[in-house]
Amino acid sequence: MYQDLELLAPAGDWAALAAALDAGADAIYFGLRTLNARRRAKNFSPDEFVKAVEAIHARGAKAYLTLNIDLVQRELGQAARTLELARQSHADAVLVRDPALLALRSAYPELEFHFSTQTCMTNSADVTAAGKLGAERVVLAREMTLAEIAAASAVPGVKTEVFVQGALCFSISGRCLLSSWAGGRSGNRGTCTSPCRVPWNLPAEKGDCPDFRGHHACMVGENGTVPFFDTNTPLSMKDLSLINRLPELGRAGVTALKIEGRLKNAAWVGRAVSLYKRALTAEKKGTGSEPINTGSNKSGASEVPVPFFSSEEGKILLQEAANLGAYTGRSLTSAYLDGQRDDLTGRAEGRKSSTELFEGVAKSSPLPLGEGKGEGSDVYSADESTYDLRLTIEPKGIACSCVCGRRTDEWTMPKTVIRRAHKAIAIGVLFDQLAEGTLQGFQLGRRETNDAEFLLTPRAANALVERISSTIRLSQKMPNEMVRIDLPPVVNNLLAQKKGTQLFFSANHLCLGNKPDRVRIGAKAAAAFLQRVRPKGVIVEGLTINTLPRIRAICENVSLVVALPQVFFEDQIPHINGLLRQCSDEGVTVEVNSWGGWHLAKEANATMEAGPGLPVLNSLAAQLLAEKGMKCVTLSPEADRRQLEDLTAQCAVPCSLVVFGRPPLITTRVEVPEQLLGQVLTDRREVQIIPRREQGLCVFRPVEPFDLRGLTNEQIRVKHLVVDLIGSDDPLSDWQNLPLPEDESFHFNYDRTLA
Repeated sequence: MYQDLELLAPAGDWAALAAALDAGADAIYFGLRTLNARRRAKNFSPDEFVKAVEAIHARGAKAYLTLNIDLVQRELGQAARTLELARQSHADAVLVRDPALLALRSAYPELEFHFSTQTCMTNSADVTAAGKLGAERVVLAREMTLAEIAAASAVPGVKTEVFVQGALCFSISGRCLLSSWAGGRSGNRGTCTSPCRVPWNLPAEKGDCPDFRGHHACMVGENGTVPFFDTNTPLSMKDLSLINRLPELGRAGVTALKIEGRLKNAAWVGRAVSLYKRALTAEKKGTGSEPINTGSNKSGASEVPVPFFSSEEGKILLQEAANLGAYTGRSLTSAYLDGQRDDLTGRAEGRKSSTELFEGVAKSSPLPLGEGKGEGSDVYSADESTYDLRLTIEPKGIACSCVCGRRTDEWTMPKTVIRRAHKAIAIGVLFDQLAEGTLQGFQLGRRETNDAEFLLTPRAANALVERISSTIRLSQKMPNEMVRIDLPPVVNNLLAQKKGTQLFFSANHLCLGNKPDRVRIGAKAAAAFLQRVRPKGVIVEGLTINTLPRIRAICENVSLVVALPQVFFEDQIPHINGLLRQCSDEGVTVEVNSWGGWHLAKEANATMEAGPGLPVLNSLAAQLLAEKGMKCVTLSPEADRRQLEDLTAQCAVPCSLVVFGRPPLITTRVEVPEQLLGQVLTDRREVQIIPRREQGLCVFRPVEPFDLRGLTNEQIRVKHLVVDLIGSDDPLSDWQNLPLPEDESFHFNYDRTLA
């Protein structure tokens, strides 16, 4: 089985690519400087990409392009050209997330399509769906157990790939909006700011421990006081390491082993690949220093060798693997594989440099490391990059200047009225906080202000940080980063608009500012709400075979849509199948929120809509979903105003827009203690979230909702305007209390730029 296990390595730059090949990687995954889920990495220009594929193939390895983000309307042409570049460069596969790329699948038979982990493949139904959509391989979710991996890997015709080393996310991949909510930097678009790694605090009056400044917070449970989270970084996950679990993964039917790390340097990548290559080689050979004494024959020894990791060589390899975690300062875990979901978070301790850990690694290279670093390049190493910031308080506003590399950005921020001084942040304090961390891998260098005590509202401080982050990102752009290549006629035809001559698709008759016609609500609150309010339609989450008949009876003259969960695992499939059969028999529409849900609903012959779990940011994605049977699609809640206008102007499919709600910012399989559920966690930017148990998982939603109901925009037109009351303590009040013009409602990304 080991000869078939592919070892897949990351490459965020030329040096990491060289190190991975030197160490014996079977395949390399890497991306261009646009449209990939690790935009903070140096990545590769189009010309560099062509040379990289040639270099990889020259070493007998495979080249996989990452194109694994949600695409906005204006990026469709560039995404298609990126596919064409991959085809012409003879890349072996492309990793995808956005449904728009599936619409282009037939035009690129030379390329394998792999479903990225961002597509949230958590069960055999997801894998089956991926195969029906044209995927040859899927990257499974990192939260799955060994048995769940085996079930998913048993689906015929689709290969599976699993992460074995590197960082873990607190949220299930593809189900996190926290970075986007806090500042418009979307993990689904490759710009996550890792807000789960920062300190989060519990208010003392709501906790069982008065002092949350220590290493661990404690909650008192039935068995006494137990630690539940590291209080410095309670959402910061340990790193993944499965180096001693490779035989089990092989027996489970896995095809490829993936090392995470496109933001890590060449030394780390080289060492990680080398260690896993050694482990695979040793296990394949059945290395063992002594036979196990079982008394099964006259000599007292069996023919079974000592397991490799029980041998001295194996123990040494395990110790070396621990250094991979020491580089980040985080301890290692394989807990998810065994179904363990607690003790997975912890504060990073004693991060060591790669020089200390991997001295002498990756010093040689078969590749031209100078490629892409010639005259005019604005790409810098994250280890040495800085930005300078000057904030000058003037009578008419705050004059801002940010210098990063060769880019200088100057603008004026309006002064904001401070109504709650205890929540405001002084410029000097903001400087200190910026200096403690990094923005897109860049550190604060020179700082200057004429009034360090001047106060900013949290929203103004967030906007400032967002602008600085944008400046840094633009400073890294190179003139030749865009793919400029002719497309085949068939692709141009697919990209052509199919809407017709009307300005907007006729089914999308409501504009932003009209009265919402639908409500989204949980099963437990639905009956009481519907006895008081009769919207035109209701989407209900959490229904079961037993509760559906009652809600259906209450929904007389109200269109009912039954929402499937965004994430479900293997043991939930029988229940979902039963619910779908019931909906199909009774003519009830089903909202699908995952590709596995789509497959099961299609098999049950149920009427389908696509919910927020299959979010749409472009018209081609909407068209693909409609072709797969969706009667209506849901626009991504992350979209900004311009993106919504562009999308709805081109969309030829009925669509829904959520105009109020507390969206699921984090959906996690981490076991959150009961004592913590319902409590408010707050970070330094005053982002407040509450964890609650929802359909077997823990979901963190914001305390305050976003609300677009006070806005008017005739350029945004949809079929349904939805008020999402999931997470509301008082659904009726939230439905009835419309924002006034003078209210400072939070608009999510509507009035800022989604990056």
